[in-house]
Amino acid sequence: MRITVKLAGPLRKEVEGLVGGEKVLDLPEGAKVSQAIEALGLTGKVRMLMLNGRPLQQDGSMKEGDRLMLLPPSLAYNMYVATNFLAPSVREDIRKKS
Repeated sequence: MRITVKLAGPLRKEVEGLVGGEKVLDLPEGAKVSQAIEALGLTGKVRMLMLNGRPLQQDGSMKEGDRLMLLPPSLAYNMYVATNFLAPSVREDIRKKS
């Protein structure tokens, strides 16, 4: 399966072959987020994850076409604040789609 990984900040310097800060990965069907991080050589360097635009709290399986965003510790707090101060209606919409 193919997924697209978007890297933020200094993580972009860690991975070769990025186009616009993104890289397409070919992974086994049902691969977990941790497998994508390992395939990129970023184990231990990622602080926050977003899968298809939603914050991800735990490792989980992905599917064809998923978009994974990886944030380093230096940017994770900013993203945490942004996602936790969304308007209540936006948070509710995200919950419904989950």
